Amino acid sequence: MQALLDEQDYQTITDEVLRRIKERYTLVPKSHNQIGDWVGIQEFTNLLPVKKDKEWVRMFILSIPAFKNWVINLNAGSGYPTRVNKTEAMAWIKDHRAEIDWNQSLPR
Repeated sequence: MQALLDEQDYQTITDEVLRRIKERYTLVPKSHNQIGDWVGIQEFTNLLPVKKDKEWVRMFILSIPAFKNWVINLNAGSGYPTRVNKTEAMAWIKDHRAEIDWNQSLPR
């Protein structure tokens, strides 16, 4: 058996499938906020309450064990940009701001 379908038929089928899915499941829209917003290290550095160089941030902030799941490619080398989940990381910074020694110097 062969069925001939045109664009209108495909749209009708799609609409019906979507209607049935919505009846059965609670759909939640995809959102960056559900998993957080990922930014480069320079953008993350610019968000900090104290102005610091990105190498300082890499050494003294992003290497903190709490950041393990919020940082990608921290020490991967050139060609692999570091990405930071700013949603999670900035929440942590806000809660622990007083515990960070913002005056630490980079080693020479």
